[in-house]
Amino acid sequence: MHYASVIPSIGDIGGLVSYLLFNPYLFISSSTAMTSGLLIGAVAVSLLPLGPRPLRAIAPTLALVLAYFGVGSFALSIEILVRFHSSIPYETEVQFVSGIGHLLVAGVGLVVIAPHLRRRSRIAWLWAHTLALSYWTFQVSVLTPPWFSFQGQRAIATTAALLLLVLAAGTNAILWVRAARTHVLPATSAP
Repeated sequence: MHYASVIPSIGDIGGLVSYLLFNPYLFISSSTAMTSGLLIGAVAVSLLPLGPRPLRAIAPTLALVLAYFGVGSFALSIEILVRFHSSIPYETEVQFVSGIGHLLVAGVGLVVIAPHLRRRSRIAWLWAHTLALSYWTFQVSVLTPPWFSFQGQRAIATTAALLLLVLAAGTNAILWVRAARTHVLPATSAP
């Protein structure tokens, strides 16, 4: 008889690794690996003696990358659950749990870097948003996460993601123009 334990055994860990490696319906992709790598890197940098400085420099961009990652993955998992649950319940539930996991990873990352996000200018946040949008545009258009192809929905998922990125970029451009007006107009006004 096998009893459940709070402390995982070697068999439990092996089973988890096996499950992750051999379950094709999980959100394991380049975006997951790269974004998780960013989070692990941020934690590692924060532990170095000079950690706060570099982490403070990248914190706004990393915060936005993580926010897009968590919310986007969770939204896609809900879309998959709603559209396909009646025909493939197990796989869609796995995707949904994976989406929750991505949202939690993003939340943990935001908690880790939150102390480095204080007292930032609007321009710093605009630059951070521009860089985060560039990161995700590259992820979606060049690497195209394989989970976009779940049940043959690659075209619609990619188009929807790119459309949302275009809307976010348009909003970002409007905010850049407004920031330029507020910073440039007073200095260039006629005497």
